[in-house]
Amino acid sequence: MGMRVAVLLLVVSVSLTEAAGCIPTTSPWCYKNSTLPEEDFMCKWDKRNPKENQTHTLFIRDSEKKSFIMCAKSGNHSEKYIPLEELGNTKRNTDVWVQTQVDNLTCNSSKISVIFECLVKYSAPQITRMKRSAGILSLKLDKPKDNKSVKYEIRWRERDSEWKNATFETEDSTIQDSYKLHLQKQKIYQIQLRRQAKLQPHLCKDSLQTLWSDWSPVVDVPLEISLPLVRQLVEEWTNGTRHINLTWDEPSAEESVGGVWYKLNVSVWACEKPKRKEKRTLDRTYKTSITYSEARISIIATNKVGSSPPREITIPAVKHLSNCDKPSNITQNYQTCLEWYKLENGETRTSTVNSSGNASFKDIEKGVEKFVRHYYFLHIMRKKHLQTVDMCPFYSEQGAPIEGPGNVNISNVTHESAVVSWLSIPVAEQRGFLLHHLIWISGQGNTTLHEVQANETSFEIKKLHPGASYTVSIAGETMAGKGPNSTVNFETHSEEMGLSWQEQTILSVLVVALLCTIICSVAVKRFKSKLIPKVPSPVIDTSEIRCPQDQDLRQTEEVHEFVLLQRQDLSKPSENVIPEQSTLLQGFGLVVFEEEDEVDEEDEVTDLSSMKSCCYPNPSYRGQTLQLPEPFHTTESTLNDNDTESTYRNGMFFETRILECDKTSL
Repeated sequence: MGMRVAVLLLVVSVSLTEAAGCIPTTSPWCYKNSTLPEEDFMCKWDKRNPKENQTHTLFIRDSEKKSFIMCAKSGNHSEKYIPLEELGNTKRNTDVWVQTQVDNLTCNSSKISVIFECLVKYSAPQITRMKRSAGILSLKLDKPKDNKSVKYEIRWRERDSEWKNATFETEDSTIQDSYKLHLQKQKIYQIQLRRQAKLQPHLCKDSLQTLWSDWSPVVDVPLEISLPLVRQLVEEWTNGTRHINLTWDEPSAEESVGGVWYKLNVSVWACEKPKRKEKRTLDRTYKTSITYSEARISIIATNKVGSSPPREITIPAVKHLSNCDKPSNITQNYQTCLEWYKLENGETRTSTVNSSGNASFKDIEKGVEKFVRHYYFLHIMRKKHLQTVDMCPFYSEQGAPIEGPGNVNISNVTHESAVVSWLSIPVAEQRGFLLHHLIWISGQGNTTLHEVQANETSFEIKKLHPGASYTVSIAGETMAGKGPNSTVNFETHSEEMGLSWQEQTILSVLVVALLCTIICSVAVKRFKSKLIPKVPSPVIDTSEIRCPQDQDLRQTEEVHEFVLLQRQDLSKPSENVIPEQSTLLQGFGLVVFEEEDEVDEEDEVTDLSSMKSCCYPNPSYRGQTLQLPEPFHTTESTLNDNDTESTYRNGMFFETRILECDKTSL
């Protein structure tokens, strides 16, 4: 009964206190940031009273001895720093609470019973590095302050979806904590991590005392970034300097989540140490000035999950000169750089490039291989502005060519001229600067010499004799002497052999035109023959033509001409018939019209079986005499006088006319 009264009085007092304006804080939570034994503690709580004129006092009491360890005032603050020395033994059970005072009223928070040695709360983990490759996200995490093994909880999700969780533990001996998470390709994720100290199990049995760190900030995981694509390279030349404006494309939105930056390695000054400069930028453009020699630029795109392979850009040197004047002398006080290398095959730069910031041209001339062409550039730097003041091929010592011109050929031969052509001597076989080509023309007991410039590869020989044999020899010459000859023989045409090459060309064109005309004509004729088919001659099998009165009358007599007779009643006047158009067999009512060669394609063919008479003319009527069968017996018919029927078949026009006197029964 007494206990009930005490509880009732406590509830009533708390209610009256809150009604008066004193609202207690939350229970305090105390912790240290590592498992180190010398680490101090921090206690925090949340205010629930908005009034500013409130003060807080932190009470810590030994649970077993019922004695106060400390009573620390924090004023209006909601946290209190606790030195380790004031706590003393941190492995004993203690009660902790916060007392709040508002004016003359006091109120206490709920008490918690803890062991301070078990209250460890690490700082939120930080992701130091992420790398995404082939569906695997590799994470590097910072170690806690005490470098101890810890327990991690990681959660991940696609955007606007549910979180997925997993836990893992790390080892003590590692420099950094690491973890690999399997993700789906081509999808963007978000991740968070927190960690927890691994405490002494015999001392810290209560899981409620184990504290997790705060969650790390949400980190977006982009896709693996691809190789930058260079869009434009603009190059402008001005007085020994090339101005480069480089632009590249922006990565996709999925690759750019969290930002993209670029690292450029630039090599534009051969004598500088280090020879490559590194530049970081967020822009997608880069401008620089380079000399006339080769320059190299590499671009690496980097996002949160890694870096792309480098995009190597090589800007080649300007075209090598074949010859030049003596080297320039730089008397001004400029920073200079002399760059030289051997020309492979006499034309291509080798991979080995020499450079010096203080050597002179005479110094390098003595140290290179004899009879081999080299190339040099002389650069200066003036207020960080790069400029090439001289470039030239050179030999330490020259020699005569070891080969003659190649593929010597004679063309366009006439009775008085010819053209000789050749291939230049390869630079590697020249062994020096080629001054000119020497051409000897021998024939008819005479030899003439011509000098042709070194860059020429053909020469027209004139004033030759018709039908004569000649020999042409060609050799290259340097300042050290001439090389071997290349020889070819030819004969000029006789003067009677008419046509020059211009005339031959015109004749060939005419022949081709004639052939084309003939081919086109044949093609047109064949095309017309396919479009307009031939009219076939009429074919009627005579064995099928029989009269019902006399089935045995099949004999015909071949003659060259025939006469068609008209049989008519003498009591009726005869009809006028134009002999040029038709011949009438009026006794049988058959009229035959022979057409001209033209055929009307629109006429339809009517079957011969529709004719009233069964005695049809033979299709080969030309050269035959038509024999009329006798006798014909007339019968009664309903046909009117002068009724006709017409038939067109195989180029023949037939008209059957039934007269009143010829009403016969066939």
